Amino acid sequence: MKIALPIRLPIHSNRRWPLALSLLAAAWIIWQAVGELIRAWESLAVIFNALGQALRQLVSGEAQGASLLSKFLSKWGLTTLELILAAAVLLAGLTLGGLAFTTHRTGRSPALVRQFADLRSRMRWLFSLLAILIALYPSFLLLETYWGDVFTGAYLRLLLLLSSASLVAVCLPFERQDSIQPASFFFSLVLVGGLFLIAAQLITVNNYPFSLTWSEGNRLYEYSIYFASGRYDYIGELTAIRGASGRYLLWGLPFLFPDTPLWAHRLWNAILSTLPHLTLGYLLSRWSGWPRRGRWLFALWIFLFLAQGPIYTPLILSAILVVIFVRPGKLAPALLAAALAGYYASLSRWTWLPAVPAWTVFVLLADFHLPQSQQGRGGLAALLSRDALRRLAPIVLAALAALGGGLLANPKLFLPHKLSQSTALSQPLLWYRLFPNATYPEGVLLALTIACLPLIVLLAWLMATKRWQVNLLQGLAYGAALLVFLIGGVVASVKIGGGNNLHNLDMFLVSLAILAGLALRNAQLDLPAWPLAMRVVLTLTILLPAWAAIRSGSPLKLPPPEATRKALENIRSQAAQAAQSGEVLFMDQRQLLTFGLVDGIRLIPEYEKKYMMDRAMAGDSAYFETFYQDLARHRFALIISDMQFKMIKDSNYAFSEENNAWVKWVSEPLLCYYTPLRTLQNVDIQLLAPNPVAGDCP
Repeated sequence: MKIALPIRLPIHSNRRWPLALSLLAAAWIIWQAVGELIRAWESLAVIFNALGQALRQLVSGEAQGASLLSKFLSKWGLTTLELILAAAVLLAGLTLGGLAFTTHRTGRSPALVRQFADLRSRMRWLFSLLAILIALYPSFLLLETYWGDVFTGAYLRLLLLLSSASLVAVCLPFERQDSIQPASFFFSLVLVGGLFLIAAQLITVNNYPFSLTWSEGNRLYEYSIYFASGRYDYIGELTAIRGASGRYLLWGLPFLFPDTPLWAHRLWNAILSTLPHLTLGYLLSRWSGWPRRGRWLFALWIFLFLAQGPIYTPLILSAILVVIFVRPGKLAPALLAAALAGYYASLSRWTWLPAVPAWTVFVLLADFHLPQSQQGRGGLAALLSRDALRRLAPIVLAALAALGGGLLANPKLFLPHKLSQSTALSQPLLWYRLFPNATYPEGVLLALTIACLPLIVLLAWLMATKRWQVNLLQGLAYGAALLVFLIGGVVASVKIGGGNNLHNLDMFLVSLAILAGLALRNAQLDLPAWPLAMRVVLTLTILLPAWAAIRSGSPLKLPPPEATRKALENIRSQAAQAAQSGEVLFMDQRQLLTFGLVDGIRLIPEYEKKYMMDRAMAGDSAYFETFYQDLARHRFALIISDMQFKMIKDSNYAFSEENNAWVKWVSEPLLCYYTPLRTLQNVDIQLLAPNPVAGDCP
């Protein structure tokens, strides 16, 4: 099997400064990585001290030496082997990377390298398997072993990424070559990063009964409402409190099958968090006309680029509909797909209303050319010509179809007084989160710059040098949409409850991804003729998303099975006892009711943690008035919640404003009228019972 990529980037330059710059960058990365390793010495010292003590006693002939060594191997043997293997990957990758760079500089390959290339060409399947195993190794090391909590430094992980990618590039038989080609290395980078993201999702697939994140359990409850509301003890029609029907319907599909286990729903979440994004990337790559392996390089890169948000799946599915069915000259499918995509996007989140119309215009304008007879009259005159306006009519019609579909999904958009009641417009804005802060160490602006600037520079340069031919109308449409999405995303990011990542810039990120696909379709990518500076920009465009992927992620930390079992039994027994004398409120952990892990409890839907947090951040006193009345009369015999505190925090703590809003509106009244009955610290759950001596509560 011969794998061919459409890119060959020569690195050779007659000038010395690029070599000096490359060596300086490599030295800086290694220096920072060593510093991070030194800071992690305490964790390493535990192993080395234990090994040293065992070896010293063994060498000195003491009786306890063999016993200590046996205990060390039993406790730390596998962990030490993992460390040795990690060191081997780092050293081998750095050595081969340096050898490849030297080979490109000199144009000569040592005889041993040529012999290795011959061996690889004869044993392609073996080396392909070896490449896959090496590509998976960072995922295994950082997500499944002790070292995932030790090697947390950004530069140490970058070094692991570069070393692993170098080894993968050596093993993958892209073509008969004597050393690593840049195309092979780029593919290896996105492969290692992409596999890491997939593995980070798959480690959450388990039957652990409690919530894996702050809101996961209650989200599973919400997803069940449309297809499995009958499993709850509740009189009346159960409806979702939060308006995100498109998302609930999608994640709720497994509930169509009775008795699906908890792990199946987590697997479905992992699939929805990865497969659609990869699919969009591959569909965009098909515009390029590249060979299949080149398309996968682009698809994996899009997957990594979008993961910098992250981007919620309904928006990705809407983009997929546009990319597949919206095509010039196919008006009927374009209208239907645009309307459906607009409807689904807005059904999932009303703020996504402008996304699908903009992407529809992007795609349909890609093949829009000014009339030949008007070229000499200037850009504006050509746009206003009768022929241009006639050909613009279907584009406008398709955009209106997308907009109309979105409006139909949210009739409240027709009623400004109802729109004004949305918490999205009533919650405070925290502008300091644009800059480095405790909630988001990079800050929104710096993180956005790192994530997107290389791609923006690359696209702008392609347009400026006419490698990507963009006319006046296309440029105005692309630029206006990006500017609107950028401003809207930045404002949404500073709203209380956000600003800890770039997910509110989702429309901006997906728009950039679509424009990158359009650039591949229409641009002349004569890469060997590119100036060195733009090749560096291209390298950063590919490297930074892969680095962002591997920088996050650590082993999943769950309590011991016995502690989990005891906690669940405690909740069951306390809930059953309380249900005999009153109502039991699951303010949190509602998935226990969804999957029958706690039964015999009547559902109380109105006081749910996530929705209460929304109202708290909006300062909705009218909503909480009823809640306080229910607390004051001790309506609930038992309340299941996460652990409650009354600590007010300043901006030196992450999510301090959110914490303070919750303390003011929920924790202080709750801990006044109710008192902790059981605190299950291992699973972060608190059982609250009525406080018989409640005084003057807030």
